[in-house]
Amino acid sequence: MSLAGAGLVRAPKLLAGGGRLETTTVRLAKKIPVLCNAPQYIADDLLRAEGFTDIQYIASGPGAALTRKIADEAIDFSMGYAGPNIIAVDVGEAIVNLADVLGTHKFAYDVWAIR
Repeated sequence: MSLAGAGLVRAPKLLAGGGRLETTTVRLAKKIPVLCNAPQYIADDLLRAEGFTDIQYIASGPGAALTRKIADEAIDFSMGYAGPNIIAVDVGEAIVNLADVLGTHKFAYDVWAIR
């Protein structure tokens, strides 16, 4: 994570336009204490600033185990490697993959998977 993102931790209340959220609960994969997951450490404060009040962290393993929890709707979104997610989409799972715009791994294939 770059130091530029550090200022976002104290984000003002409700940055998003349009008032109240339709849902205020979000389920993330449990934080894994490694440097490459640093963006996840500030997600809690940023989500609360956007109006989420019930932020849950669900235990899961990495790779295919994490992708399975997303496909089974136990986790709403999380960071992860693209490989297991691509395989899941190939067999028909309804998972959306977003590119790693944060640059957590310059030469790896990271994605944010969303159900």
